[in-house]
Amino acid sequence: MDSGSAVNVDFSVNLRRLQLVKGEIYIETAPDKVGWKRSFVVDTLEGRVQALGTRFSVSQHENRTQVAVFQDAVEIQPADAMTVKQTLRAGQQAQFSANHIEPIHRHSQEKPAWTQGFIVADDLPLSEFLLQLSRYRPGYITCDPEIADLRIIGSYPLKDTDRILAFLEANLPVKLLHPLPFWVKVLPR
Repeated sequence: MDSGSAVNVDFSVNLRRLQLVKGEIYIETAPDKVGWKRSFVVDTLEGRVQALGTRFSVSQHENRTQVAVFQDAVEIQPADAMTVKQTLRAGQQAQFSANHIEPIHRHSQEKPAWTQGFIVADDLPLSEFLLQLSRYRPGYITCDPEIADLRIIGSYPLKDTDRILAFLEANLPVKLLHPLPFWVKVLPR
């Protein structure tokens, strides 16, 4: 489980089920040792992801779920049963809502970056980057709406979040303000 994540676990006679409440999880499934051959699923607000013998990640965002497959395959079923299921294979990722699956994209990771101590931004809005970064440090980070859409690219080691913020200040038209301990405001320069 990534920092700031929460899941509910429900393993029954017929099903191995995780409900992702928030955040992101990385899963490596294994055969069911009980012998019942129960399916392994992850439910989110937007639908269900079923493992087809695999390694994958599922992350919950506002009004969407993102799935990335690192080995074998998963099946995505949005909550609206009228939406057609989609199979993702190793090296593929997609986002889905309750009634729509976005186009599939390629990825080249072996595991999510956070499992290796990094946060990766690939043309990510500053507001989204800071939201992700805030899960790895105490306190609160806010971003002025005027700069919220600045785009971030790069791979940042999570062991020193102060260094990441200093890097942003040195390389973007932003300044950091620390009005209270454990509170950082990112403002236009």
